[in-house]
Amino acid sequence: MRYGVTLPPFMEWSDPLTVVQMAAEADAAGWDGFFLWDHVTWNPEWGGTPPIADAWTCLAAAATATSHVLLGTVVTPLARRRPQILARQVLTVDHLSGGRALLGVGLGGDYDYEVFGERLTARGDVLDESLAVLTAMFTGGPVDFDGRYHHVHCPPMLPAPVNGTIPIWVGGHWPNRAPFERAARFDGVVPRKADDETGLVTTDDLRAIRLAIGREDDFAYVASGSTSGSDDVAAVSEWVGAGATWWLETLYPFGGRAGQMRDRLRAGPPRIPSR
Repeated sequence: MRYGVTLPPFMEWSDPLTVVQMAAEADAAGWDGFFLWDHVTWNPEWGGTPPIADAWTCLAAAATATSHVLLGTVVTPLARRRPQILARQVLTVDHLSGGRALLGVGLGGDYDYEVFGERLTARGDVLDESLAVLTAMFTGGPVDFDGRYHHVHCPPMLPAPVNGTIPIWVGGHWPNRAPFERAARFDGVVPRKADDETGLVTTDDLRAIRLAIGREDDFAYVASGSTSGSDDVAAVSEWVGAGATWWLETLYPFGGRAGQMRDRLRAGPPRIPSR
């Protein structure tokens, strides 16, 4: 099991310097990954208009202040991004960090599209084409792609990834099948629960997801939630039994909890002792 933190660069954490400090704290505390939410605006249904920082800019800065944590997004709504711009951002973070970039992708919330007048239909098709373009760009070779939504004929997108590839995790809502069929083609899955207010999958859900994906190699099956502290191994143990290979501690500043959540980050992961 590997352990990461995921947090929104919102509110008190919208200050990029604060995000960089938190990445350094995560690195020092023994977490294996530091992952940011990637939003460009706030859901109007949530009320208020808090400040938000750009995820990839913050990760680029965090790369210079850390030494071992993987750095990435959970997740970037790829259908609203130009793949060539995102490729440049990811590759830049990869080289700044010495090969520690990871890209999480998904459809994202409707509000990130609607308020800018962007297409809501066919987002899954756009996502798949964008992934095809991105993965071709990450090979370090020229790209020739003609789809319905993307037409790309470009020279190599250099420099190539430090380690020859960029790991890609795919987010999706269970039990919708398409996101998990998509995830099976890449390096990991970050599941959420459809039609559930919390969005949290259960251990039984994860077992079903493992069966649906059918990967038994180094594929990342990601579980997420909150633990009470670094000694709360019981909360994580049940996920190991269900087949999770990553635990993401969900941190958030909402409800005035920024200080408490940052203390949780500094305390480190609830690692299960090796046998």
